[in-house]
Amino acid sequence: MTGPRRFRAGRFLDAAAVHAAADANPRLRRFIRTVAEHSEAGEVRSRRLLEHLVRRMIDDVSDLYLNNALNRLERIAVLRDNIAAILDHVLEGGTLPEGERVATLGEYFDRLNTEMRELSRPRDGIVGDAPLRLADDSAAYADSLLREFDSAGGSGAAGRHVEPAAIVADAFQAMPADRQAALRRAAALEPAALWHAVAAESGAGKRAAVADLETRLGGRLTPDELSRLRTAVDDLGKARSRGLQVSEARLAEALGRIADPDLRAVVAGGDVWLTQQLALHNPEALATLWQRFRDRGGRADDGPGFRAYLRHDMVTYGRGVLGEYSAAFSLSSIELFLKGPDANVKVAGADLVGIGHDGWVWLIDDKSHRAASVGGVSALTDNLVTNLRRDAADFRDAIARLQRDDPGFTPDPRILDAISRMEDAAAEIDRINRRGSASTRPARISAALAERRLRLRVTSAAGEVREITQALRDLGLAVEPTGTPVPLPPTGGR
Repeated sequence: MTGPRRFRAGRFLDAAAVHAAADANPRLRRFIRTVAEHSEAGEVRSRRLLEHLVRRMIDDVSDLYLNNALNRLERIAVLRDNIAAILDHVLEGGTLPEGERVATLGEYFDRLNTEMRELSRPRDGIVGDAPLRLADDSAAYADSLLREFDSAGGSGAAGRHVEPAAIVADAFQAMPADRQAALRRAAALEPAALWHAVAAESGAGKRAAVADLETRLGGRLTPDELSRLRTAVDDLGKARSRGLQVSEARLAEALGRIADPDLRAVVAGGDVWLTQQLALHNPEALATLWQRFRDRGGRADDGPGFRAYLRHDMVTYGRGVLGEYSAAFSLSSIELFLKGPDANVKVAGADLVGIGHDGWVWLIDDKSHRAASVGGVSALTDNLVTNLRRDAADFRDAIARLQRDDPGFTPDPRILDAISRMEDAAAEIDRINRRGSASTRPARISAALAERRLRLRVTSAAGEVREITQALRDLGLAVEPTGTPVPLPPTGGR
């Protein structure tokens, strides 16, 4: 059975939601005031403490529920395997396996029914009618919460972000007095709605939140005050957004981790949305991409050029990941995948390898890009022999690992047969490439694949590909449109 896992669900909770709930709830407002009165840091610290407590309790409750659900799913899998083994044995003409009774099969079904029912009622399945206990000792639990908060410097920094209160306050102080007055009136009348308007992160969300705020104010502000309020909300929202993205302290820390002085200068002067975000969250990838950019002739002082390179890489990478997963879930002819989709779209080789309902092996390369026609698929042409041998070897290694971990494991005969056919095809195509006329080579390769029941396919799950060249068709390739093209913004957009 799987041991307890930490899912940290609380990190997905938006800090703005906690603050809005605190402002709307009298008991939470009293909590904030009480803590603020006994803290030198005042309300800022009390709000952060409340956010930390909420996140930690969401973490702990979700861990309890999700671990219970995972354990149930594991028990369900075992029961289903036991039932399937008995039924397969009987359906193949045998009697019940040795040591099994009809009553045992009934017990398996009863237990499976119970587990499935409890899976849909997680609280009842965990504690029934008893109180939900997060810890045996409430005092020790409370102490651990406070120690965790203090160890983070009183920031409650376990969440997705900490509100940039100082930056927002500076933006407020920099406003003209009439805008400050409009904000103060709105804050006194509708504090939660005002915060939603400031904290909205999309254009549509901002417009909806401002419209809701004006509706709630219900004519209590003059038209001039509302106009100033809209401008003030927009200014505060922009300041908050910049503060959430990159604070000076966080940027300085990120710059300190960059060894290359040229890259450090590019990041320091780069945009907050892409270059600096990558420096903050994945400096290793940033260094790798910078080296590729320089190797391809990029100048050391070309910050805009590097940003354009980053964006192009991210768009094509994201398109490829989406394409592989979409293709895998759209190819209903594939009964099982020996090689499934993953995030490593730049790794050489076929993207997917699967076995169809008819037993044929599909070697698939996804071409999710804007071009309508494909003229080259090196993974299934020039490198076909290498990729067939590598994939077959990887599959055999995986089976060997499973057998080492579980001596009773028996691989599916269809998989072993598919691997053997891939190895035979690789050997035959290698022979064809070395012998005979080049003009007849495509036809001979196509025949060798068909004889071993192997298909070469090009999918287009997130692109516009609808055709391939005649040369590729001569090799037996075909296009399988597996999804609707996904429009992407122009390269120059953010």
